[in-house]
Amino acid sequence: MKQTIADIRAKGFEPAIWVAPFIAQQDSRVLREHPDWFVKNAQGEPLDSSTVSFGGWRYGPWYALDGTHPEVQAHFENIFRTMREEWGVNYFKLDANYWGAIQDGAHYVQNASRIEAYRQGMQAVLRGCDDETIVLGCNAPIWPSFGLVTAMRTSGDIRRAWWSFKSLAVQNLSRCWQNGTLWDSDPDCIVLTTDSPWNIEGNVTENEWMFHATSIHAVGGFILSGDKAEHLHAKEVGILKKLLNPTSKGARFANAKLETGITDLGDTQYYYFFNWSDTETIDLTVPLSTSGNLTDFWTDEALGQHEGSYTVKGLAPRSARLIQAIK
Repeated sequence: MKQTIADIRAKGFEPAIWVAPFIAQQDSRVLREHPDWFVKNAQGEPLDSSTVSFGGWRYGPWYALDGTHPEVQAHFENIFRTMREEWGVNYFKLDANYWGAIQDGAHYVQNASRIEAYRQGMQAVLRGCDDETIVLGCNAPIWPSFGLVTAMRTSGDIRRAWWSFKSLAVQNLSRCWQNGTLWDSDPDCIVLTTDSPWNIEGNVTENEWMFHATSIHAVGGFILSGDKAEHLHAKEVGILKKLLNPTSKGARFANAKLETGITDLGDTQYYYFFNWSDTETIDLTVPLSTSGNLTDFWTDEALGQHEGSYTVKGLAPRSARLIQAIK
């Protein structure tokens, strides 16, 4: 592991690591050697998460470490301090955090709620970190994580399919106000090609890809590519390059329909237009915060000087437009 991390640094990158601190599979060493560390069922045995909720997406059923247990807390602190000080990793993607707040279990501290158990476990993780550590919460309970993570996934997992693009856009755009206020928001990966062998679930149209890319831009937070570089062609590389300078500010939307929104950066504004319909072509209008030269962000098409409002006419189903305005 240390050599792999050294190789990453030698190539000019910063290493990051995926960690799921709260879970253990049935045949794991930690469950075998320390069954007392786990959230218990009514019989006082480690709670099988599949009996009360989702049992895990691989190697299940999962068992949840008890964040109120002092030895678990020491274990968490030691793991993260070791990875930071000895391995040289200071960026952690914490996944499956929900299991740290698993329901219907008994804890070492008997009167502790599942939220208290989760927060105590996360506080132990942070004791192994320092002020420069990036802690990304993923599949985490959002409000119980307040003050405990640097960044937060604000949606489910992406799939290369329209239903996924639409579902995740609803989640991310409804929460993108959090970006830069509560934490840096992670809308999950930008995916731009079906060349990947992973998560291909049907044909995706050009309009649907651009809907997805536009929703990622509106969040203004983390940009993580979900494609192998070798699978990207010139057009996809161009889109990715445009996304790699995020606004750092979440868009504000006119209403809960999430059809039109704006990110106002002062001298530059970004206007978002989304058609969520599967069949209907629509016109959408936004009020312009100031007069300026408008450009289609993705195509670089000059749209001229405008003031007052701007209308996108004939926006196709399952598509989006992103217009940039510069004073």
